Amino acid sequence: MSLVPPPPLPREHGAWTMLVIPMWLGLAAGGVRSGAAWLVPPAAVLVFLAHHAIVPWAQRARERKASPPGYAARRLLWGAAYLALAVLVFAGAVLEAHPAARGPFLTMAGTASLLAAVYAAACVLGRGRSIGFEFLGLAGVSLSAPMIAAAAGRPLDRTLFGASALALGYFLSSVSYVRAYETLRVNSQGSIRSCVAAHVALAAALLALAAYGALPRSWWAAFIPVIARTVWGLAVPPGNVRQVGLREAWVAAAFTLIACLALK
Repeated sequence: MSLVPPPPLPREHGAWTMLVIPMWLGLAAGGVRSGAAWLVPPAAVLVFLAHHAIVPWAQRARERKASPPGYAARRLLWGAAYLALAVLVFAGAVLEAHPAARGPFLTMAGTASLLAAVYAAACVLGRGRSIGFEFLGLAGVSLSAPMIAAAAGRPLDRTLFGASALALGYFLSSVSYVRAYETLRVNSQGSIRSCVAAHVALAAALLALAAYGALPRSWWAAFIPVIARTVWGLAVPPGNVRQVGLREAWVAAAFTLIACLALK
């Protein structure tokens, strides 16, 4: 294994951010004191690395593109290693969880895995940027939050999914804002209208969940930096993609901190 260097780590800061946010929310929702809950994040990271290793190879193979020598072997070998380690760590989480918590925990894990598999297949087929498949992928990632809380023994009730809804709300806001930024110089009015419409729909969905009792009392505070980023970013767009990423990093950190405090 040491003779075969691993594939480079993903450079997309947004992907890492979206992976980590629901983990923190799940821990804040009840998983901090559970050994089983703390084993879920490394398992999820390993699955993410496996996706990053295998999917690019599968895309090139589908498109029949030539690959550098050793490219396929390296990605398949490390992808399989990441998946094997993920299975071992996840098995440890299942064994560590209380017997009564294993059913809900496995239900959440199975659902998240199914959504992740659908998204991976869409990426291989060149449909990963389709909003429908992207939504499924983001929904699967957001389920890390209730999965972690379920591993800690939280029952599968509507409040358990509040952490997932908050994470998914942030994800959808970020995606709509970034897509608007990408087309802002080409069609500024259309980009702004579509971004505003997406945020109005998102706000309506979150308010409905809050009225249903699925969100914590102060959930709205977490979205103050998110809305501020959107308004500021549309009114005074960043000069380049790097600035977009830097702004988003601060917004993600503020959102996560406030959401975690609201969930406690």
